[in-house]
Amino acid sequence: MAFDPRLIALFCLLFIVLGVFSIVNGRKRLLEIRAQGQKISWYRHISILTGIEYILLALTFLTSISINAGWLPRSWASFLVPFYLVMLVASLALACIVIYQVFRSPRRARPAASTTTGNATTSTQRAVEAPAREMTEEERAIHARKRRERRQKAAEARRRRAGKA
Repeated sequence: MAFDPRLIALFCLLFIVLGVFSIVNGRKRLLEIRAQGQKISWYRHISILTGIEYILLALTFLTSISINAGWLPRSWASFLVPFYLVMLVASLALACIVIYQVFRSPRRARPAASTTTGNATTSTQRAVEAPAREMTEEERAIHARKRRERRQKAAEARRRRAGKA
């Protein structure tokens, strides 16, 4: 049972749109993260990598369809086949990088858990509403120290509730 190449081309177009959407959303989140003072490269952001992967896979499938369905002249096959193989290897490498990044990224805590106090949710809301400007080294150090102190106090409170302290 062979699929109609036009149907596969339509799915490839859908993958391209999904990839562009993923890249745009990843870029927005990347700018938000940078506005909070954190440094992160685009190639470490999973949404952007996934979007690139979607587009690369769609182009790989479109190249394969165009070779097999005869959409392009046969004289182009000598150039398209190596191009197809390079795209296939590149998409495989990018898929491996995405999987590696997913497993390597730290698990993020769920915001507004049911056991949080009103004070904790207020501090979370203040962090979100922070002005979008670059922090200086001194401000980052102060912010890191305060965050470390909050984590230590939260750990002490958890130990007290568990009866271990």
